[in-house]
Amino acid sequence: MHLLDDIADGVLTLTLNRPEKLNAITNDMIATLLAHLDRAEADDTVRTVVLKGAGKAFSGGDDLKSMGDMPWPMPPGAHPIREIQQRLIRRWYWFPKPTFVAMRGRAHGIAEDLVLAADFRVVSDTAILGDLRARRAVPVGSGGTWLLPRMIGLPAATQLMLTGDTIGADEMQRLNLVTERVADERLETAAHDLAARLARGPTRALGMLKQQMRRGLASDFETALELEMAWLDAPVEDREEGRLSFIEGREPHFTGR
Repeated sequence: MHLLDDIADGVLTLTLNRPEKLNAITNDMIATLLAHLDRAEADDTVRTVVLKGAGKAFSGGDDLKSMGDMPWPMPPGAHPIREIQQRLIRRWYWFPKPTFVAMRGRAHGIAEDLVLAADFRVVSDTAILGDLRARRAVPVGSGGTWLLPRMIGLPAATQLMLTGDTIGADEMQRLNLVTERVADERLETAAHDLAARLARGPTRALGMLKQQMRRGLASDFETALELEMAWLDAPVEDREEGRLSFIEGREPHFTGR
């Protein structure tokens, strides 16, 4: 199987599993990822999601030799990039529960965009990030031209994208792309521990905060304030537990609802 899944401590771990191909991503893998994310959103026992790669790399990106067959019929005139890759990056970016990437080795192409679109990035000392598409005149279609400038600024993003250069863990830290950096052998444990910590939180409330911050990137201050007002009284069961735990001087026990 080219995509593995495991659930423990409220954490769904999805593993890209083509280590002999540096976990190059195919259409079938994208379809499987989408199916897992759909189920994870509906499953209250899944509180956070970790995406990682098997072997020595997170993922070399799109499988340029063959993305494989389309996993579903395309509407007339539809572009496969919009119907496959952009569907995944939208789903991952807007996923209503905390998302994590555990990154060792290389992440390029759509894999780099998945790294950038996650909420948290736990990286090992071997991490190598870069958009190599410009080297081969391959167009970007999975969100990188929007994500990277917002995360590291336009000048640094322009340099990386137009040159096709790569950066290691040191430079990723300097550019504030790293949530936590660990030795390579500790990567999976560190990512799971951080995801499990968030899995004990008020999942629905965290998802709302995530949506508000991300929507705020494309709005002005007044619009952001109105968005906060619109969601102020959204039903969140954990709110009462948060209030009671504060009054009673104890740690809260959230259900995620």
